[in-house]
This record gives sequence, C-alpha cells and structure tokens, in this order.
Amino acid sequence: MRRIAGIKARSNQIGIRGSSATMSSLRSSAERPRRQTPRYRAMLRAAAGSLLFAAALAGAACNSATRLEFDDENGPFVSIAHLKSLCRGSSTRLTRELKIEGIVTANDIRDEFPKTLVVEDASGGIEIAVDRTDLANLFPLGARVSVYCSGLALGDYGGKVQLGAPPTGEYSVDRIPGSELDRYIRCTALNAGTRRPQTVRFAELTAGDADRYVRFETVRFLEAGEPWCGRDPETGALQTTVRTLADSSGGRFPVRVLPSCHYAEEPVPPGTGSVNGIVDYFNGELSLRIVNYEIDLAIAEAPPKACLSAAEYSIPRPTR
Repeated sequence: MRRIAGIKARSNQIGIRGSSATMSSLRSSAERPRRQTPRYRAMLRAAAGSLLFAAALAGAACNSATRLEFDDENGPFVSIAHLKSLCRGSSTRLTRELKIEGIVTANDIRDEFPKTLVVEDASGGIEIAVDRTDLANLFPLGARVSVYCSGLALGDYGGKVQLGAPPTGEYSVDRIPGSELDRYIRCTALNAGTRRPQTVRFAELTAGDADRYVRFETVRFLEAGEPWCGRDPETGALQTTVRTLADSSGGRFPVRVLPSCHYAEEPVPPGTGSVNGIVDYFNGELSLRIVNYEIDLAIAEAPPKACLSAAEYSIPRPTR
C-alpha cells in the first residue's frame, strides 16, 4: 500500500517539475519580441493545453492513489451470508480484507444482549462479541455500521456462526477488545431508519434464520404472571430461563431470557399480541431472545354481563 502511494506521489512530483519547465519556457518566449503569426499562436495554445492536461493528470493521480489505497486497505463489501459461509470448523481467522455493512438490530440496551451487537443486512444477521458495556450508546438500535473483518475470527457455537476476536482459550471466538473497537466497527449513520422485523410464524424458521430480527403476532406467554427468570434452588441466584410463546393454532416457541436483563424479576405479562426478538440457534434448537422489551400484548375485555332490559321487565302478577 505505501509503495503504491509512494509511486503515485513521485509521479505527481515529476509532473509538477515538467510543468514548471514548460512555464519557464513560455515566459522566456513571451519576453522576446516576436511576431504573432498564426503558427506562433497555435503553438502557444498547444503549450497551454499541455499544461492543463498535466495539471489534471496530476490531480487525478492524487485522487486515484487515495481511492486505491482506501479500497486496498479495507477490501470489498460482502454480504453477511457470504461472510458466515467462510467459517470452517470451530474457529476461522479472517486474513483477507473484507468488510460487511448492516443495521444494528440488537445491542446491550436493557442488558438483554450484554457485550453483544447483532448486525443484519438483506442476506441475514450475525452476532458480534465485543468487550464493552456501553454499546447501546456507541451503536444504537437502527444505526448503520461497517465492520472491518481482517484480523477477526468466525466461530461456530452450537451450529451458529459468530464474529469476534481470534480465540485464546476454549471458546470459538473471544470478544473484540474495547480498546480496538474503532479499528473494526464504525458507525456510518446513527438512524438509518430501516430496522424493521420480519413477521414470521413459528414453523417457518430454520437454522438459516439465526440472528434474524423477527416478529411473532397473535401470540401469548404460557407462564404469564411468573417471573421472567427463575432462581437457582441452591444459591438463590437468578438464572437463564426459558419461557414459552403460544400462537392461535396451538404452536409453541421457546423464549430464552438472560438473568442480566433489567426485567428479569418482573412478571411475564398476560395478554395476546406481538413479540419482537432475535432468532437464536444452538445444537439444533431454535429460540427467541427479546430485544428492547418489544412486547405489545393486550388483555381482551370481558363481555358485559347480561341484564334484563326495561322492555323485558314486567310487574309480577299478584298472587292469591
């Protein structure tokens, strides 16, 4: 890269020196009295044209060098689906200059996805492990981000591909160090306005939908009134708990809730409506993880009690 830029810079300097020599020649010629013949005027016009061309070429060379350097440094954009297809085995280090761009569909807001970003484009979504606790401020929901993948790693965790730092221990990927975050993830628009869930049915989802932002409609929780997260019977600590959604046709879908979320001890709401979340996948099992507590349930009002109308009421007949 530097060598290419250096070559461009030297070619620009050569073009500038050549242009200066031509200018000096023109000034010397202009100072000498000479008859303004048509041939002489044509020579002047040709020389001036050469100067303009040389200047334009020098400027174009600078712009081209900058553009080539940017492209070579950051590599081409690829789809998230293509990036995930590069994962081989439990962990794959990325050495090619590749980048992805997408919309932030989940972050650590409400601590539902601690130290995690989920980014989605038209081809799918991917979970990114980051060692920071303020991701909702840096990359708010709906922001558009570019992720520069060279130096990172793809990991297969229970059949789902994640993106993070190369592993140093037992995990398929490590978290990207917070001090290096600017090197790999950059926000290009705070509110791209395109964060919309895809409305789906339970039976329509497959492993290929992992990390997709979806919506279930006309659903309800079977455990309404119970806390979102249960407690360990021995330690009393909150623990990851699975709750269950049911649809109008009798289908069931698990919802995994982490004890870190802000509403872990609150009761599961009653009612029927919509629930938004990120599709999760582990060892052949699908589940949903709620994002930003995007739950819109309503309790159906009980029908009014029947009562006799005035027209149906009559005075009882006297008895003997």
